[in-house]
Amino acid sequence: SSGINAEYGVSTLPSLPRSQRSAKQLARGAGRPRQSIGKLAGIDRADVGAYRNSYKHNLSLEILQEGYVSSFIELFELFDQQAKDRETAGSDSGVHEVPLLIDQHDKLDVLKSKLIEAEEARRSGAADKSYHSYLELAQYFEKFPSDQWLIDHFHKRCMSESSKGYDSAVEEDGGRKLAEANYNIGIALEKRGDLSSAVDYLEKFYNLTTEQEWQDKIGDNLHDIASLQLYRTYTCLAEELYEEAPSVSIDYLKKAFHMANEGGNRTEAGLASHRLGNIYEAVGDPEVATMYHKGYLDRCKRDKDKTGMGKAYEALARCQQSEGKLEEATENYKEFVKIAEEAGDKGVYSQACSSLANLYNMLGEYGEAVEYYKKAAESMETDDQERLELMNINQAIARTHHQLASYASTILCNTAKLTATLVEWKDYRDDGFIEASRPPTRAESCVSGSGTPATAEAATEDTTGCDDKK
Repeated sequence: SSGINAEYGVSTLPSLPRSQRSAKQLARGAGRPRQSIGKLAGIDRADVGAYRNSYKHNLSLEILQEGYVSSFIELFELFDQQAKDRETAGSDSGVHEVPLLIDQHDKLDVLKSKLIEAEEARRSGAADKSYHSYLELAQYFEKFPSDQWLIDHFHKRCMSESSKGYDSAVEEDGGRKLAEANYNIGIALEKRGDLSSAVDYLEKFYNLTTEQEWQDKIGDNLHDIASLQLYRTYTCLAEELYEEAPSVSIDYLKKAFHMANEGGNRTEAGLASHRLGNIYEAVGDPEVATMYHKGYLDRCKRDKDKTGMGKAYEALARCQQSEGKLEEATENYKEFVKIAEEAGDKGVYSQACSSLANLYNMLGEYGEAVEYYKKAAESMETDDQERLELMNINQAIARTHHQLASYASTILCNTAKLTATLVEWKDYRDDGFIEASRPPTRAESCVSGSGTPATAEAATEDTTGCDDKK
């Protein structure tokens, strides 16, 4: 225990007049044969009893003999609480895998030292020292994941100590200890996943630090810390509640957005704006979603955040597409493609090209759709064969639609020359029916060596009477 006492700055309490051995030293001799104990020089009846008793018994006796009744009571309340928790959890619970506190001697030594220290501080009216003794206990048990119940207990004791004589405490430190106690409990609850309860304590921390100049050890303002922590907790709550209560989720995201702005964190404020845009888009309100996405885009431009700009352009394009503003959507998708290409992120670039191709396909601009489907397929970095096949199928469908008009015109004209050209095209399947309708030069025909360049010429030649057939 000397190492632990050194760590927490605890000096060893004066030994009992009746024995020069601590509970730990006496416990080491437990189990020796009675006759060997009796023969040891300098050991009286009290020492013999200490050897025979448990560590818990000896430690409790020391605390009482030294006159610290409150520490004795609190220690036994902890033993009682752990026993009740195990009984309530049932025999199948994992709680039973955690060792009992009474069997963990190092922890009992720390508890004894700090509980006595807190009791002495209370007796002398030093509320600040009592508060810090309990805080050090909470911090000590944070090293042991299975001791969350002890962390909670000592944070609540900090709260209790900081709340006693509240008016005088506020006069002494402005209520800082009370603010910190609320923060510590809130963080502990958040770590356990109890976000709703954590928010209550973090909001109290936020309110108590308002208009205060308090700083932590590294110089950060406590109110700014409160704003940032509430932003994070509100965001997590919003994500947790989205499926069952979208409107409540939106409320929490608005609070998160406000906290990020108040804390002066532009990056977090931008992300909060983007999340709000996404959730409004999901609930079918693209107009409001567009407003938040534009705010996110402006922040990303100021910060020269290319990745964020790409996300913003993509989100804006989706919203505008759902509103029927297809021209604006097309321009924003183009910006998304451009930024992704500049960034060199092939996965994002493939996604951007695919989105733009889908829009072109919907607009009937099949040539552009074919081009971007092809780029999307070529830049894919994944081994997802299903997605690659889907991209190739979309490209083939767009190509078919692209050629359909010229193909139909050729069928309807029904001239011998065009029919022969069509039969020839069936062998090559090139883009002859969708190229410019100029006759190819002789040089082009010679270079191709296949005769297929003549397709465009044949497809536009001698179409007299086609209009009537159509």
